[in-house]
Amino acid sequence: MHKKLLFGAVLLMIALLALEGCGGTQTAVQSTQEPLPTFDIAEETPDAAATFREATLYYISDEGYVVPVRKLIPWEEGIAKACLGYITSTPDNDAAAAAMGLKTVLPSGTRVSLSITNGDALIDLNGLAPLGSKQEEEAMLSAVVDTLTEFATVDTVTVRCEGRGGSLPNGAELPERSPRRSLNVEDTELAVSAGSVPATLYFPNSSGSLTVPVTRYFGASPSLYASAAALIEGPRGRGLMCCFPQGTLLLGAAMENSVATINLSEDFRAVADTEGMYTLAYRTLLMTLSERFDIERLVIQVNGSVYAPEAIADL
Repeated sequence: MHKKLLFGAVLLMIALLALEGCGGTQTAVQSTQEPLPTFDIAEETPDAAATFREATLYYISDEGYVVPVRKLIPWEEGIAKACLGYITSTPDNDAAAAAMGLKTVLPSGTRVSLSITNGDALIDLNGLAPLGSKQEEEAMLSAVVDTLTEFATVDTVTVRCEGRGGSLPNGAELPERSPRRSLNVEDTELAVSAGSVPATLYFPNSSGSLTVPVTRYFGASPSLYASAAALIEGPRGRGLMCCFPQGTLLLGAAMENSVATINLSEDFRAVADTEGMYTLAYRTLLMTLSERFDIERLVIQVNGSVYAPEAIADL
């Protein structure tokens, strides 16, 4: 029997989600879980482009991964602090995050002060409830740092808790002039080796409802072939899924006129046995390769012939 994946969230449409931020109720925003799509605000008022701003906020998945979400949020003075309000736990924020299969980052009751000087955003977290583990603390701090460094005025982030630096109760070090962080770094020796090169791979979670960016380190800048091979190899972390059937071999990878062609072995045909799996394989492969290469279209082949058992909606 064909299995069915709950991959609807991978195809999330832009929706209005009412969010409540720190210190008050905030206006509805548009959101999508997918890291790649652009936003269409044509259905907003004629001056929507002036009154709304695109922002990338960072949430946490049930598996503990940090996941970016693009949103249109109402413009206001102090918008960087407002963004932190959207990822703070409130009933409305939690409901909006849950609709995407995600969770807010900052615990309920957290009070935030923020100042930006010479490119460094100094954030002080007050009333921060203890988190359950060092891993949760690290995920929270990564989400905060990467949310703030989305802004052109922010190069680094310094975090204080009740006015003090140091570490959180479970041992996570508070950032001190931290630049943007790599998301969901795999635990490998290469991650701390001199000369190692990080690259982002995209894997679905085990239900196929989320696309999770993972940072894998390579000994050198990965080629198109190496990037595709790493994705086909599969994830190394918990709660993530490989979209390529066991035994699938990468026979070739080529780029011409912004069209990437990935040639796979016969084993890949088994992807059609699971409804929706080809779509996930196609999308995660395109997203992974697009991180490093200028790709307008992806073609998947099996033994040199185009293979497309499912129609792929426009990205």
